[in-house]
Amino acid sequence: MRLLVSRMLFFVVGGIGVLVLLELVLRVLPVTNGAYAADPSDRWPTRTLIANSSFTYSIGWNASNIHHGHVNNLGYVSPFDYEPGASGIVVIGDSYVESRMNDYDDTLQGQLVRQLREPQRVMNFGMSGADLAHYVGTAQLIGQRFAPSWAVIVITAGDYSGGFAAEPGFFRWAPERDPPVELVPEFKRSETARFMRSLALIRYLRGNLMVGTRDLIHLHHEQDDRDEASCSRNTLSAEDQTLVMKVAESLPRALGLSADHVILVFDSDRKAMYTATPAAARECPNRDHLARNRLMEVAALRGLQVIDSAPVFQAYYGSTHERVDHLPQDGHWNPAAHRLMAREVAQVINDDLSRKRFSLTSSAR
Repeated sequence: MRLLVSRMLFFVVGGIGVLVLLELVLRVLPVTNGAYAADPSDRWPTRTLIANSSFTYSIGWNASNIHHGHVNNLGYVSPFDYEPGASGIVVIGDSYVESRMNDYDDTLQGQLVRQLREPQRVMNFGMSGADLAHYVGTAQLIGQRFAPSWAVIVITAGDYSGGFAAEPGFFRWAPERDPPVELVPEFKRSETARFMRSLALIRYLRGNLMVGTRDLIHLHHEQDDRDEASCSRNTLSAEDQTLVMKVAESLPRALGLSADHVILVFDSDRKAMYTATPAAARECPNRDHLARNRLMEVAALRGLQVIDSAPVFQAYYGSTHERVDHLPQDGHWNPAAHRLMAREVAQVINDDLSRKRFSLTSSAR
């Protein structure tokens, strides 16, 4: 019995020693670090990162695609702070817009500022884990606290369906409200939770290997829709139709902008593009795909600007044979995709500026 206890004790001590050694080794390696959710705040009640902090991004067992960045005073990835009442272009989205897997200068917002004919501040409001319901709620907060001149909203796979089951700190669908969303209150992390997420081993498992979390980077349960795996639904319900209409109506109003100053950028089926299988060839579009297509139609009819990334990405891939994402390891956009979408957005804004100048010139004659 004593021998058994001794062996068990040796095993436990040895295991602890291995874990301590792993922790020390991982602490000197560039594993994912620093992108921690902040505690609730009255000034901005939704999910943000810890303000005025820095982060390291990497992915995979070998910690590849390393990037470092800064989280500003409001808890968003940005090299500059956001002052209440500030004017400028706001970019709203999920991890595609937050874009920790790219340098800030290579993101849509980082590149857009360099492609504008008339200088404007461009502010990033992207947050990993967000979806379309959260974009609407965030738009309302922005409209209350800032003075946007334009809004760019990036919509990705899973954005519509994801809004029916939001985590704390995010907005979810509430069709009876106006705008049709409600906030799931953020919660304060315990000291134990803070300690655990600071451990390099935990960060490596969650951030680099994606073990123990469904989606730290939140690739938006892409092409997921588990509730419709059998493809029993091939049309939107009346409730879905109404909700999509409300989204198109509420976004400009929430932001305090005219409809033509709200730009919706839609991601596309890039995997199908690489295999020469058009997304339109899917025999059974799911609820999220149908809602996405309907939103494109409704938004255009209501005067919002709509940018479909599919033809842009297809033209680029066809001419260069270069991917527009980090696949196969990570499906997020790479710098080329951000540059292409920034160019499309800048063209809309620059064309509007040209029309206004022409109108002023014509009036002066």
